[in-house]
Amino acid sequence: MWPIPALEQELCTISFSPDSIACSWIQQTNNGLAPLELRAYQRYQLDNGELEHGMIFSPTVVAQCINSFLHEQNRKNSFIVFSVNGSAIVEQFIALPTSTPHATDFNIVYSSNSVWGYRYLYPNDDGQFVFYVYVVPRLLVLQYQLLAMTVGCNFIAITTKNMALLSAYKHLFGAAFRRSQLAVDMMHCNNAIDELISPEILKRIIKAPMTIALQKEQSYIATACGLFFDERVC
Repeated sequence: MWPIPALEQELCTISFSPDSIACSWIQQTNNGLAPLELRAYQRYQLDNGELEHGMIFSPTVVAQCINSFLHEQNRKNSFIVFSVNGSAIVEQFIALPTSTPHATDFNIVYSSNSVWGYRYLYPNDDGQFVFYVYVVPRLLVLQYQLLAMTVGCNFIAITTKNMALLSAYKHLFGAAFRRSQLAVDMMHCNNAIDELISPEILKRIIKAPMTIALQKEQSYIATACGLFFDERVC
């Protein structure tokens, strides 16, 4: 029997990119300044092809990075969420004439070798509705499931980096979130989801130690915030 995750207001996140692994320990706060606090953060640089296109080619090295962070922070029993970024994941924006489509409306050919999902983003001026769509090889998902088993961690979810960033953006505004504003912001950054959240905006979401350079780590920490909001906010 699988245990039901406790409603603890903390989470460890692991973000995988082609050249690095970013590990975070995040807690929810009630101090009124920012809803989240970054208790610990470490990014491990990978320069020898350990991760290529999002696929794992050196599971031993990758597992060592994760274990090092969890051991150092005494977080071995924490619940952990993964985000993955790489060209092995097919990502695109698709415009449809409805904001509530059926799966068949996306014209994605079903394959037992892949999984896919989508998120509604915003309405266009021409009456179309824009969606973010991703397709992930099942082999990639299996690799990360096996990695979690190797590490021996409480792995509970996996998603794409861009899906996590969209969650962070939405929770930044809370009840004031408007898709029309998202449309404007996406236009300003040419649909580069990675640029939606600036270091200045990120400070409104999470309190980070002064030793962490938010300008340099913005994308990774924003991703971690989105992962937290998806899993730990009701």
